[in-house]
Amino acid sequence: MALLSEQDRQIVRTHLADLEHDVRLLLFTQTIGGPETGLVAKQILDELSGLSERISIEEVNFVLDQERAARYKVDKIPAIVVLRDGEDTRIRFFGAPAGYEFMSLVEAVILAGGDDSGLSEESKKLIAAVEEPLSIDVFVTPT
Repeated sequence: MALLSEQDRQIVRTHLADLEHDVRLLLFTQTIGGPETGLVAKQILDELSGLSERISIEEVNFVLDQERAARYKVDKIPAIVVLRDGEDTRIRFFGAPAGYEFMSLVEAVILAGGDDSGLSEESKKLIAAVEEPLSIDVFVTPT
């Protein structure tokens, strides 16, 4: 059974129509003994990738491919790593991006697949002045 209604699929497809770069979503999970949310995350990504030829999904076994998990700093599952033209965007999702988190995933794909960051010129200047690595964590919850 599909998670998205036909109307929702059409809306998301419209938002994804202008992707200029290929976006690959790496889904880190495990087949045996993994959390149920891994199956939900896979279904969500399968539906999302069906809405644009620019989006592809690669399932990575968290247990068997520990080297890749370490390279992308994935330490829990399910985890989604967003790549743009094969390059790491450093955008991560942990858990199933369902409910309110789904639109955050769609926005991340749009950002990764486009050329416009959406930042003002002032913000771009501030970012250019950053001299040390910076990590920004965003937590999404409906409550």
